[in-house]
Amino acid sequence: MAERRFGARDTIFAPGDPDGQLYFLLEGTVRLYKMYGEYKEATVALLKDGGVFGELTLEETPRQNAFAEAVTDVRLVRVRKSALNEVIKRHPDFATKLFFSFSERLRQSEEVIESLLNREVAARLATLLVNLGDRFGETEGSGTVLKVRLTHQDLANMIVSTREAVSKVMSEFQRAGLIEVRNRRISVSPQLAKARVSDPSWSPGAAA
Repeated sequence: MAERRFGARDTIFAPGDPDGQLYFLLEGTVRLYKMYGEYKEATVALLKDGGVFGELTLEETPRQNAFAEAVTDVRLVRVRKSALNEVIKRHPDFATKLFFSFSERLRQSEEVIESLLNREVAARLATLLVNLGDRFGETEGSGTVLKVRLTHQDLANMIVSTREAVSKVMSEFQRAGLIEVRNRRISVSPQLAKARVSDPSWSPGAAA
């Protein structure tokens, strides 16, 4: 077991790196993403304190297949999978906690896929902001403020869109009173959570 620290925007691992360990996030936020084509990024998960990442199996696979990047300053522990297997043999209850963490990661991947089923950028972005508010939000006044700072490019990568399209929709959300941006932090209004985000034809003006 080895503790490591990374600064914001540092790469923790990349595709092709050896995979013989799991990473347990103690502090900070980590982004997992993949490249499609030569330059197109798609974020597949955003993890906070307590998250587990790496190849989600206790068997050592040949290589990593995604990028892991520190969004903020990060403190984590790397544990060899062989050591985890020994711990599970001695303490079976640990396996339950570990697999719960695995299922949380898989649930995030399912959320990403589900959000992409909505064809309109507005609906995809609304779904993303509501999910981020649930996981990274803090109630402040009448809204939920995201504790992690995300650029429009970051948001675009999470819904497989362009920065220009996201900027346009974010402006529409602000004019409709669905979000506010203060000191580069996004505040999500309860109205956005009530919007019909599962409807591909949803738009800011359709919010309840």
